[in-house]
Amino acid sequence: MPARVCVFASSSSRTPASFCAAAARLGVLLAQGGHVCINGGGKSGGMGALNAAVAENGGVIEGVIHKRWVVDEVDFAMDTAGAGSRMVVVDGEDLAERKRVLRTEADAIIALPGGPGTWDELFELVALRQLGMSTLPVCLVNIDGYYDGFVQQMRRAELDCVIKVSPAQLLPVFDSADEALAWALAEIAAGPNIELAAAAASARVRYREEAKDAVAQCADTRACGVLLRTLACNLGSASPGTIAVACAIGAIFGFAVSRALA
Repeated sequence: MPARVCVFASSSSRTPASFCAAAARLGVLLAQGGHVCINGGGKSGGMGALNAAVAENGGVIEGVIHKRWVVDEVDFAMDTAGAGSRMVVVDGEDLAERKRVLRTEADAIIALPGGPGTWDELFELVALRQLGMSTLPVCLVNIDGYYDGFVQQMRRAELDCVIKVSPAQLLPVFDSADEALAWALAEIAAGPNIELAAAAASARVRYREEAKDAVAQCADTRACGVLLRTLACNLGSASPGTIAVACAIGAIFGFAVSRALA
């Protein structure tokens, strides 16, 4: 069944040949499969290679471009693509509307190598997936190890417990356009990712429970701190017995803090 696949890719005219080749390969696959290729509508870099390949194979392209780039004449010529191809021009003082249209028009998203614009589009979706606000299939194509740093960062984030859903669920990573498209089409056919939604919901519950525990621990820690400060202010004239009590409380306080930080 034909799908609407959104592709994020570079727009730089100096994009490496291997990145453009992967984009072109994806364009061929989309066109041959009868799928609609949604993207930023550019005519250079990875986007340009993608659009050119779709057009050369008679495929349909839907570009979503900010009006400032229409003025700059960097948009792809849609009249060279298949029937039904079009360019959607959006406005706004930032890229929020463009990203919204790209996302809402797609059945799945594939991210190829790109710069900050691609990263922004990609990680906004990763954040939405973690929060349970989207189950839209999103994956990454890691050509020549370009995204190795991102993959390592997400693994580190999981180890440091600053992301609540596993990287494998949040952002599957593939080595080729063929693998990425096959995964995306399978996800579309399977319907909403219930497993991802459940993981996000579980993470929210866990987050609330951890937050309550943290508040309680902070309250206990503050109370102990106030008591210790009061005792410290009076130790100069305190009896040996009072000093011993203060030392015992200090030991208990230290143990409580170490458990809270464990």
